[in-house]
Amino acid sequence: MLRAGVSFPAVMKLLGHKTPQMTLRYLEITQLDLQHEYHQARSHPRYLAPPPRVPAALSSPRPDLTNLLDSFRAAQHVLEMFRRTLPASVDRRLLERLANRLTKIIAEARKLNTG
Repeated sequence: MLRAGVSFPAVMKLLGHKTPQMTLRYLEITQLDLQHEYHQARSHPRYLAPPPRVPAALSSPRPDLTNLLDSFRAAQHVLEMFRRTLPASVDRRLLERLANRLTKIIAEARKLNTG
């Protein structure tokens, strides 16, 4: 069922299992399954982290909150795409911390009252 495209939670529910561990007992993941998943993730990374909304006026952005937030989101997206190309390492963890900081900056920037 999983190879046919049914999601793992749906298979779990159909089988009446309360925990993912129980469903995993009945699952056989082959090398071909792993290769397929790997190639899907590598060929379609935009589905894992969708690109940010592109500002309407790229050539002459206005100095306003909307464009500021769009710029932060674009930087966040590029950072995440680059981070995913790195193997598990100190650099990858550093980029993850920077991404978390950007998330906090965006949240704080949204609170600005630019009325």
